[in-house]
Amino acid sequence: MKRESLENFIRDYGKDVYSFCLYATKNKEHADDLYQQTFLVAIEKDEIDENQNPKSYLISIAANLWNNQKRKYIWRKKKANVIYFQDENLEQLADEGLTVEDEAIREDEIETVKRLVNELPDKMRIVILMFYMENMSVNEIATALKIPEGTVKSRIHEAKNRLRERMISYEGQYGYLA
Repeated sequence: MKRESLENFIRDYGKDVYSFCLYATKNKEHADDLYQQTFLVAIEKDEIDENQNPKSYLISIAANLWNNQKRKYIWRKKKANVIYFQDENLEQLADEGLTVEDEAIREDEIETVKRLVNELPDKMRIVILMFYMENMSVNEIATALKIPEGTVKSRIHEAKNRLRERMISYEGQYGYLA
């Protein structure tokens, strides 16, 4: 892979790949390592086809690396407070004209949903992140993780049910979060 191609992939998809790594690992140091390893593997394989959704390919490398390494990471895993949403989302909040109270409630709801997603088992969390955060199709996820499409659909369905149940429970306890 030429240096120029690599720089273009990092520029175009690096932010998304890194964000995925943060969500997957829940730890900045591990995310940094996973991000670097993802691009190292991409360089070694030199199979990125610019016409076949390179972002999806890079995310699949990251997901596979994480699945291969998560046992090693589990015993070292630490909790970290990481802000997951990007600057554009903050600007959107201001543009919507929310009151300070509404904005505080919305931020708390966002953090609650992130916490609930992070509490999902790895198999479900990875699929949910790939589907919703990276906007990958069921087929792309199945191909990336080398599992059947039905398994992807099943994991998404089960994760959504678990999240729904937890959110209803949370709403009952604290009085908000629809």
